[in-house]
Amino acid sequence: MNYLKFILIALFLISNLVAQQPLDSQEVDKLKIDDEKENKFKFFGLTQFNFNQAYFENWVSGGENSMTGLLSVDYNINYLGEKGWVWDNNLMLSIGTTYLSGNVFFRKADDRIEINSVLSKKVNTYWNYSAYFNFKTQMLPGYRYFKNDGEDQKEKISRILSPTIIQLGLGWYYREGDLAWFNVAPLAARGIFVSKDYTQNLSPGQKYFGVERGATSVVSMGASFSGLIQSNLMENITMDNKFNVYINYLNNIKNIDFEWNANIRLKVNDKISSNLILHLQYDDDLISRLQIRELFGLGLSIHI
Repeated sequence: MNYLKFILIALFLISNLVAQQPLDSQEVDKLKIDDEKENKFKFFGLTQFNFNQAYFENWVSGGENSMTGLLSVDYNINYLGEKGWVWDNNLMLSIGTTYLSGNVFFRKADDRIEINSVLSKKVNTYWNYSAYFNFKTQMLPGYRYFKNDGEDQKEKISRILSPTIIQLGLGWYYREGDLAWFNVAPLAARGIFVSKDYTQNLSPGQKYFGVERGATSVVSMGASFSGLIQSNLMENITMDNKFNVYINYLNNIKNIDFEWNANIRLKVNDKISSNLILHLQYDDDLISRLQIRELFGLGLSIHI
């Protein structure tokens, strides 16, 4: 995945420390200029490791042995350029697996990667003209599990980069520090891309993530409204609310697709924290039902 390699290399270069040596006055002036340029980059984020385990033996009230491991990454790279140009980037990655006693296969507990990028030009203190890019996909294959003659079986129904959802839009961007931002794009294109392996054998009229039989993509034009609101619920408890609303101008304009991702973090100390994730999504192209994802864990946090 080339974009991941690019991001990791970029983060390494930004965080690399330069060895200090005696400098003359011209070198000091040059270093100050370089520092001013480098300080225009702002890098911060959070990595979390969560592990949950349950074990039962001769427990009269019942229970199933289980293990769940989760890794989540949420990092921001922001750049403040000259003449009011601002470039905000966010990378979110979450992957996890779970095992239940009696099952042959480990199953996915979570699997998503999302990249958001907004390039904007200041109009006034808070509002900017903006162009945004959103990329969402998965990293691991997805399976449908079933039993055949009493034995556990699985069938692959998705794979890496299938499906992939990409959104591009033009509009206005509002930002108030790191606590809140909103992007309004009255002109937004969205594409859903899948592998032909999953569409070539569809029945007539059947769709795979909104893509018709034999096709590899479906593209729509509409409007989007997205944003982030951060708040402190009480001491050591914070809540992040990320949301996205999309209206399709070309098809099913009455169906409004939305996504809301709430993350509540409880900080125990500098290294230990717990978090609750509640993720709601409705997208008529993917499935005509409300999707719900809920995760709770206690684990190790690394802040940068």
